[in-house]
Amino acid sequence: MQPLGPGRGRARGRSQEALLARGIATARDRGLPAVAQRRSIIVRAPRSIRLGGLRRDRLRGKWLIVSVVFLATALGYGAVLGGQTARMWNAITDGAVRLAVAAGFGVERITVEGRRHTTDTDITAALQAGPNTILVGFDTDAAKARLEAVPWIRHAQIMRLLPSTLQVVIEEREPFAIWQSQGNTYVVDAEGAVLAPALREAYQHLPFVVGEGAAKNARELIAALEPFDGLKAKTVAAVRVGDRRWNLKLVSGLEIMLPDDAIDEALKSFTKLDERRNVLNRDIAAVDLRLLDRITVRLREDGTAMPHDANAPAETPTASTKTATPKGRT
Repeated sequence: MQPLGPGRGRARGRSQEALLARGIATARDRGLPAVAQRRSIIVRAPRSIRLGGLRRDRLRGKWLIVSVVFLATALGYGAVLGGQTARMWNAITDGAVRLAVAAGFGVERITVEGRRHTTDTDITAALQAGPNTILVGFDTDAAKARLEAVPWIRHAQIMRLLPSTLQVVIEEREPFAIWQSQGNTYVVDAEGAVLAPALREAYQHLPFVVGEGAAKNARELIAALEPFDGLKAKTVAAVRVGDRRWNLKLVSGLEIMLPDDAIDEALKSFTKLDERRNVLNRDIAAVDLRLLDRITVRLREDGTAMPHDANAPAETPTASTKTATPKGRT
């Protein structure tokens, strides 16, 4: 056997130490078991490395978000300045409308119930609905308000019948009288609301009232004339005087001047006078009923007056002042 030199011994020792460092048991001498040397494990802390990576990722993500927001803001601001936003929205809206209409949800049919005087033009203009109107998105409340703003329409009801029908039910105002004001004539309802311009000849069956305030006060006068059918039939016009009282114009040309109030009492007095004196068939220009205690009649020929105070009480309140007036002649 050759002796081991120092170099080879050191090399062998180093190899054994290397093997022992790796956890492998080796024998220093042949035939003898070698005791495995305890190894030391170096543990690195990867947590700090990972945290640093996360910090860098998060910082990169934040800058990415900021960049995207800035870019979107810049694009939006440029679109607003250039007027592109409205165009884009209109394009999107128009496309949606076309799709809905193509799918059969456009207004293709409009049915109207209760119409007698309102024109189709007025109803169509108030509805603002056409073939390109989407039935599902149609604002019925706004259309109802527009319809009820039409003079003839008192109340309106609108219903959407899918897929493409719009049903309209209206309640119209009733024409009550013909009103003449400043040379123009209108048909009005019982509340005095002007419904439409009208010719007197087209509504000959309606009362004819003239003057300021005549339209709003016509219902009260017509109600007072109801019990006096003969007088009402001969009346061709009622003229409002000072917006406080009426003058009746009869077919014969006779003018009856009514008081401010207590019209029914004045008309009863006139009826009694007509029964005794046949006033309606005589050539008389005017009959003044403004004072309840007397009736003054003016003739046509010479302008003389025919006073009537038969059976008048000694003191009777006048219609205008409600004060007592002594009995006398005019």
